[in-house]
Amino acid sequence: MPRYRYERFAKSCTIICSLLLLVSAALGQSMSPDALYERGMDAVTGVGASHNEQAGLDYFKQSAELGYGPSQIALGYYYETGTIVTGSQGQPSLDLYKKAAQQGDPLAAWLAGRRYYLGNNVPRDLDAARKYLKMAADQNNAFGAYYLGRLMADRDPAKAPALYKIAAEQGLPQAQYLYGKALKDGKGIAKDLAQAYVWLTVSADANYSLAGPELAELHTSGALSLEQINEARTKAHELEQTVIRAVTARGCSGWNGEFDELPTPPPPSLQRFCH
Repeated sequence: MPRYRYERFAKSCTIICSLLLLVSAALGQSMSPDALYERGMDAVTGVGASHNEQAGLDYFKQSAELGYGPSQIALGYYYETGTIVTGSQGQPSLDLYKKAAQQGDPLAAWLAGRRYYLGNNVPRDLDAARKYLKMAADQNNAFGAYYLGRLMADRDPAKAPALYKIAAEQGLPQAQYLYGKALKDGKGIAKDLAQAYVWLTVSADANYSLAGPELAELHTSGALSLEQINEARTKAHELEQTVIRAVTARGCSGWNGEFDELPTPPPPSLQRFCH
């Protein structure tokens, strides 16, 4: 073969091989578990292509089968809530949460712990609930700490207030209420009526209905002077600004059921902010 033809042939082979490598890399990336998860999130949030939860579910399934924690959680949500899928999926959803929790995901840990704590479509198991909720609480997760506080209130009341406080400082009004009530009643913590007034005010200002009567009772009891009450209100309003910033920084916020007495799981469209 003439030299110039050989050089042209070699150059063409180089170009073709490079293109094949690029295509192969692109295909490999598109089928990676994290890429499949992102495509699923795009489908359920309507980014790029049109909103399509069924397509999102399919992507999450593919990714979850490859062991990707965030996809296991998203898929678990669909099974737990019966969204799109049909029939009882209680145990499969719990199994998916547990797999992701074992990878160190605090969202998965509190969702698994919650299931065991409530016994929703699975046998109630408080020891297992404590195990998984502690995984989340140890990572300073507000929901894990709150649920663990609820559990410990019956098992070891002295440990509950500190857990409520973790969640209260991150903006959960139900935790603010329980922390304020613990301070008011002196249950599991030294009684401090002034601090109780602060936290109950923060919770009431967040429209948590149970806080109002407790605050009114404390206000009319005469246990605090007008000066103490005014000072507590000032501290509460200052604290609210910190709490609001904490919620914003947390990012994992904005679904129906977030501020229920027993918080519900965040939907997949918000879960990427909850890990």
